[in-house]
Amino acid sequence: MTEKQQPIVALRNSTKTKKARPPRNNLLLSLKKNDLELNFYSSLDSEIMNKLLEKVLS
Repeated sequence: MTEKQQPIVALRNSTKTKKARPPRNNLLLSLKKNDLELNFYSSLDSEIMNKLLEKVLS
């Protein structure tokens, strides 16, 4: 029994969708005071960062 061999053909072009990458968490400020080291990143809320800086620097 002989079968006809057919080439495999894609029905449609496979297009890979680019995944949306989350924004980078960039380092904004690195602060050292005595034995305390603080690193502030861009994902941190600015109000929280200001409150922390007020407490640490006062």
